[in-house]
Amino acid sequence: MILLCFGLTSCGSSRPSVITTKKEAAEAPRASAYKSPNTYSAHTEKRELEEIQIEVASNDKPYAESTSFIDQVVENAMRYKGVKYRYGGTTTKGMDCSGLICTAFEEAGKSMPRSSRSMYAKADELDLDQVRKGDFLFFATGKNKRQVNHVALITNVTPGEIEFIHSTTSRGVMTSTLNEAYWIDAFLRAGRID
Repeated sequence: MILLCFGLTSCGSSRPSVITTKKEAAEAPRASAYKSPNTYSAHTEKRELEEIQIEVASNDKPYAESTSFIDQVVENAMRYKGVKYRYGGTTTKGMDCSGLICTAFEEAGKSMPRSSRSMYAKADELDLDQVRKGDFLFFATGKNKRQVNHVALITNVTPGEIEFIHSTTSRGVMTSTLNEAYWIDAFLRAGRID
């Protein structure tokens, strides 16, 4: 008789860890081959660390950088924080989600499509580990969970969190994170409009 035993272990969060600095890359766990005690030394370890740092420097994530234009767009959007929601609104008297983004970009000198659906159609699709400040997050918050009806502007990206500003029907212009259960559940995709 053969007895088989199986064990289940958790591999941790299903969300990818995003490394944004050279220090984080150097500290990140990585698979390594067996090193013979005779051939492995502190010098070898130092050389491997330098190689990792060179690789990270040449492959910096795009969101690690920001431009003065994107900084201005985000600053423009943040000035409207607290403004109440108004369908079709683009002023301090009230804003909807796409109105907030259109206004922030127009104040910086660039026009954007007016609705969340038209932004969705025009945006290049991105994986979450590719997003940077100034990109968009698209959501389906209505009954049809496959149809976009909400858009947000990414304000900050860190290894474990994506922060964004948007205008909600319940609380107006506010900031949220993609770690919040409601928003990750409604999330459809990320995008960028160049």
